[in-house]
Amino acid sequence: MSLSNDRSSFLIYDLIASVVEFCRDDYALLFRCALVNWEFNRVASVMLYSRVVIAPQFKPILNLRDTNPIPDSSNFPSACLPQYAPYVLYLQVSGFVSARPPPRNTLSEMLAVALRSFVSLHTIRFTPTTYHEDLFTSSLPILCSTRTLTNLAVNQSCCDEARAPTLVQVNGLRSLTLLNPGRAILELLPAWIERLSSTLTEFHLKGNCGSVTPGVLKSLVPHIKDTLKGFTLGLSYSLMDQDTFSFLENFTQLEHVNFRYYWQLRSLPRGPQLANLRSFTATYHEVYATGMNDKDSFGRWVRRAISGSPRLEELHLVCEDAELRDHPLDLARYDGLVDSLIKKHHATLRVLDLGAAVVTLRKLKEVLSACVQLEELTVTVDRGILRTLFSGRRLVPKLQHLRSLSFHLSNEPHKSNIEGYAGLLSTLMQSLRFPALRRVTINGSSWEGFYTLNPDSRLQFVVQRAEDIILPWYRKKED
Repeated sequence: MSLSNDRSSFLIYDLIASVVEFCRDDYALLFRCALVNWEFNRVASVMLYSRVVIAPQFKPILNLRDTNPIPDSSNFPSACLPQYAPYVLYLQVSGFVSARPPPRNTLSEMLAVALRSFVSLHTIRFTPTTYHEDLFTSSLPILCSTRTLTNLAVNQSCCDEARAPTLVQVNGLRSLTLLNPGRAILELLPAWIERLSSTLTEFHLKGNCGSVTPGVLKSLVPHIKDTLKGFTLGLSYSLMDQDTFSFLENFTQLEHVNFRYYWQLRSLPRGPQLANLRSFTATYHEVYATGMNDKDSFGRWVRRAISGSPRLEELHLVCEDAELRDHPLDLARYDGLVDSLIKKHHATLRVLDLGAAVVTLRKLKEVLSACVQLEELTVTVDRGILRTLFSGRRLVPKLQHLRSLSFHLSNEPHKSNIEGYAGLLSTLMQSLRFPALRRVTINGSSWEGFYTLNPDSRLQFVVQRAEDIILPWYRKKED
């Protein structure tokens, strides 16, 4: 009888886990699930504490009476309890951490104690904006003995002259991310990468990479040229396209690349030959993409960068300045980029994110007609294009795989009624031309389509506004 009950319990747990998985990021719903019974509690707890984040928000005034370094929105205190600590897989410390020294600030000691109890931890992100210089001094030696750690992201808080020698003793990493790397960590980097060569598959240099020179890149090649699959390079005026493109051609297994673009006087006739590249992301600052010096350079640069990648599946153009993302690029001059995508990558392209690049009606129709494998599309268009493109005149063919559409309307008034598009989107998602379409976004507002049972117990396809879920540690505190 007990064996039967055990089997029943396992079955219930598996079923509950499959169902609760759908609300993994909805922490309010997960909390309510944890109150149902013990089985629900066990499943919900695994998801509630798999990701632990300490991300204090900016405070213009320092409260000397506040000695608690952990914001109320963080799940860190409860995650340290013995029954929940084994569930922690991801730990992040970011935001505006107090710069007060010990003993008033006890966060350094708390992190060191927690790291010893988080026995399943595989991802750590130590990237605070403000911090005390000794915040991670006690934690870094513990990371060196953490056998489960495979993904590490750090910034200058761990990479200065005092802490870099300890940091580079961490082994067994599959993914390493350095934000704003300085000379202290770059001098030790070749030896560290050599020790990680048997496991490292992703290496990312993000943010201000001014200290990254051609010599630094060349020193890395012998150790990871046969294993590297993902690479990111931030802004470095010390590097020209010739340096970076030549560097990339050493990696035959490279599948994902993220480059920070800046305008250069000299341009290369061709880009790197990357036969296995699947995803390319071009990060830019608005002034470089729309400056008066050369408006066409960004489009030509992207075309060259992906010209030697016949298996490209994803292209993303990303503006790194949040305040400038609403300033669309003048893509009347970028038709060449769209034509190149249609000509060379129409058979493989699955995800196309042109960001703030304005696409004309004619070019958008050509993209939808040629790229039959397209699953996700993000573009900026004139507001009149939507109703014209998806009207009953069937201007675009049937797309079997299209799951997500995102539009930024370049000339839509800020106070316009986005709800006025609800009827069009409902018709669009129920159209037989897009059988897989489940999400459409206009100027940041999203609609989702899903099947539900009506009162007659029949399946009914429903389209409604999608709720924007803000994770607890990123919510603004209400006064």
